[in-house]
Amino acid sequence: MYGEKKFLESLYISALFPNLIAILGGTINVFIDGILVGQKLGDLGIAAINQSLAVYLLLCTLGSLIGAGAAALSSAALGKHHQEECDRYFSLAIEMAVVLGGAFCLAGFFASPALAAMLGSTDSASWVETYIRITFIGGIFKIFLYIPFNYLRLIGKTAQSAKAMLLMTVLNIGLDFLFLFYFDWGVAGAAWASNLATIAACVFSSFFLFTREAGLHFSFALPGKEQLLNIVQSGSPMAANNLFSALRIIFLNQIMNMVGGSAMVAVFAITNNVNEFSICLQNGIPQAGSCMLGICYGEKDKKSMQQLVRLQMKVGVILSLIFSCLVTLFAKQIGELFGTKLAVGFPLLCWALSLIPGMINNIMIYYYYAVMKSFMANVITFFRVLAATVLVAAVLAPMGQAIWLFYPAGELLTIVIWMAGILLFYKLRGEKPDLYLLQDFEIEESQCTNFQVECEVEKICEKSQEVTAFCEDNGFSPEQTMTISLALEELMIIMAEKSMDNRGFLDVRVLRTREGGILRIRSRGKHFNPLEFAENDMDYLGVSIIMQMAKNTIYQTTLGLNTLVVEI
Repeated sequence: MYGEKKFLESLYISALFPNLIAILGGTINVFIDGILVGQKLGDLGIAAINQSLAVYLLLCTLGSLIGAGAAALSSAALGKHHQEECDRYFSLAIEMAVVLGGAFCLAGFFASPALAAMLGSTDSASWVETYIRITFIGGIFKIFLYIPFNYLRLIGKTAQSAKAMLLMTVLNIGLDFLFLFYFDWGVAGAAWASNLATIAACVFSSFFLFTREAGLHFSFALPGKEQLLNIVQSGSPMAANNLFSALRIIFLNQIMNMVGGSAMVAVFAITNNVNEFSICLQNGIPQAGSCMLGICYGEKDKKSMQQLVRLQMKVGVILSLIFSCLVTLFAKQIGELFGTKLAVGFPLLCWALSLIPGMINNIMIYYYYAVMKSFMANVITFFRVLAATVLVAAVLAPMGQAIWLFYPAGELLTIVIWMAGILLFYKLRGEKPDLYLLQDFEIEESQCTNFQVECEVEKICEKSQEVTAFCEDNGFSPEQTMTISLALEELMIIMAEKSMDNRGFLDVRVLRTREGGILRIRSRGKHFNPLEFAENDMDYLGVSIIMQMAKNTIYQTTLGLNTLVVEI
């Protein structure tokens, strides 16, 4: 158990910080635009950018619906060891992003004047129209970027995703300075800077999806109705987050305008920019584990899913507390960054108080998304992002500055609502409440053992003997026990030598299923598939014998790991 837990922790932590950087690169574009536009164009410029953010979020809605939906289904498919199904959803995601994304951006380009009239105020509408029209020109790349962003996590290339987003950040900052301060293009310059930076990141990150090590294969195919619905359903929580965020900005801008006019809208724009900046934590912490959760879900590994959620909660609370304290301490300086003299201390304090409960909500949203509980994820998203937030803001509006308490109050109200819903659901069924909603989760195995073993022949042979005893105690036939024992010893020794250079650890899972049994071996190290050599190399005769004895043998590269599966 300890070895299994340490393996999950090390795998999660290794993905966490590159993922935080990757998301930071995406969100900082909005943050930087707000700062530089504020410095150059003042409070009205900040307001125009914030009012245009709804269009950007609509593009993100479509991108996340496609990219996140397909990636979740591919993760579950890999957990079930169905590579063809994984590739199918990967190919559909690309086709949908190009076709649907192109059509959406074309329609948005021609609808820009009407959208600007709806989103902007009297004095900012022309700037809003300029910004969103240019945004739609490059919008297909903002949509497509969600495919490499999600799939690079699945194949263990989070570092490459981080590099792509850092490239986007550096380009965006440089182009913002050039277009705003040198060419004096106004909000148009900010929009073009964002477009060009996004295109560069999209091209760079997409390259890594088509390397041999990625293990993904694209092929043109007409999508089936069921597969399209699966993608939409699976991606709906991530899409809903962006869609509800766009609606929230529209509603809250109107409420703020009624309470305090353009000055209040400008302060809200600043708090909203800080919130966008913090998305690297709010989304990055649960996103880092979402593909792992999806694979564990496919493997029916409930215990590992619970361990990952608890780990995310621990990391999320600690990092959220640190970030909240920094925002509170430097509230005055944050206001100055945006070129405003308006009082932002109390609004930012209220926002900071919302970060920890917001993190709890977000972790559970991503958990339910990963384990295909889309309805529950959508319920939390609806209340957290839109309903509870707007409702509390509207109630507090007559109280002036107290309206900023909508930030923590909305998050806390959301926690109360979804936890009460779960309690009521299980009470009506007469069952013990289960936060993970896995009481109806059919665990295929009746018995399972997980362990790690050092890449040493002696240690591997010792573990092989222990697994033989496990198989005998759990109803495996003599033939099945011999196959598991032989496969375990042969494959682990080969992987230890060829992939790991006889250093580090191998992660192993043996489970008893209704139909037989499954042996799964994972390792870091170099990509190496011993099954490729089984027919033509006598040094791999043992592997060839295993392939003949087993029902199925599979090699996959998941999460950047070598994964060997033997089904008996």
